[in-house]
Amino acid sequence: MKLLNYTLFLLSLALFAILSLWSILFYFQMLNQVKATIDDGLANYKILIIDQVKDDTLIVQQKDFLARNYIISEVSSDYALQVRDSYKDTLVYSTIRSIFEPTRLLTTAFANDDGRYYEMKVISPVVDKNDLIREVVKSLIWLYLALLISIILVNNIILKRAWKPFYQLLEGLKNFSLGEGAIFKSARTRIKEFEVLNQTIIKLLKSNVNTYQSQKQFIENASHELQTPLAISMNKLELLAETENLSEDHVQNISNINQTLERLSGLNKSLLLLSKIENRQFVKEERLSFNEIFTGLADEFLEYAAFRKINIKFNEEAEWFFQMNRDLAVMLAMNLLKNGIVHNHPGGEIIITISISSFSIENTSNEPALAQEKLFERFHKNPKKKGSTGLGLAIVKAIADVSGLTVTYSFTGKHTFQVSQ
Repeated sequence: MKLLNYTLFLLSLALFAILSLWSILFYFQMLNQVKATIDDGLANYKILIIDQVKDDTLIVQQKDFLARNYIISEVSSDYALQVRDSYKDTLVYSTIRSIFEPTRLLTTAFANDDGRYYEMKVISPVVDKNDLIREVVKSLIWLYLALLISIILVNNIILKRAWKPFYQLLEGLKNFSLGEGAIFKSARTRIKEFEVLNQTIIKLLKSNVNTYQSQKQFIENASHELQTPLAISMNKLELLAETENLSEDHVQNISNINQTLERLSGLNKSLLLLSKIENRQFVKEERLSFNEIFTGLADEFLEYAAFRKINIKFNEEAEWFFQMNRDLAVMLAMNLLKNGIVHNHPGGEIIITISISSFSIENTSNEPALAQEKLFERFHKNPKKKGSTGLGLAIVKAIADVSGLTVTYSFTGKHTFQVSQ
């Protein structure tokens, strides 16, 4: 969810909660105001009726609410002196509508000029609470919609313009590549916080680019400086092995040293490759077919697999196209295929299966299931396999991560590695 939409969502929830609370308070406040107004009217009407009683004694004969909105009954003086004006809500039967209607009732007592005491009850119709609630809710819904539309307009016109430098910064960060080293220009803004944010991020990017370039240069120089003496040493050892009058022990020792240097050279190349992958130095991407890649690799490994008496089966369920660097794709497939051959047994097989969005390499082996928590760690290797650097699967995992792929391992009597998008 975008920031503007998220803030709009939170504002909408907050507005709904505030209006809901306000509507409850408004309802009770309005109800009290209505009652107070009706009570004032009843009090005034009471005074008018008492004045009429002085002139028309027949009024005291009003015994029900059918003809008028008051009733008067004679009471004792003791009872009348105890009566205080009281107001309450009640229901009175309407003969016209044949229903009980909500009514406000005033009960009072007074003394006439003739010395008699009377109790009088005066009624006045009130607003139906259900009708009042419906009207309040209806008005508040319209008010909420009007406020919400206003917030949306403000959010998309005013706030969007205020947040424009932030979105420009996000766009620049999204298109920024550490390998290219080009830093985008920050947008000009009068908002102090955005200006500080832009300056801080640009400063941070420049520092990261300089660090990246230094590390890249160091790794390349270190690799080059290591490869040269290693190659020279191996060449000198080969020449030394061809020297006459060397004993078999000397030749064997020279051969062992040469193999150690070869492993060291391979380790150096693998670490350099791993560093380049993690630093995303393989920038160029294209839409490629893994079916085509595995077809080429299967031909290249055919002789090696035949030498180890391993049968390679190719199962194409569909053609999988994916956008990534071709060199990385080839290295990914090659490392997994080579892993399946190296960790196989004579007479075994490798099954390559390609679907529309993944491929899997399944190989037979005499080895048990591998520990998944350490499988893709650097230098984790089978101690029985001499000459292995322990970086093959680490390179596979690094390629998958930088390319947006997922690599998983499972064991069902055979070792299976699956790569999917």
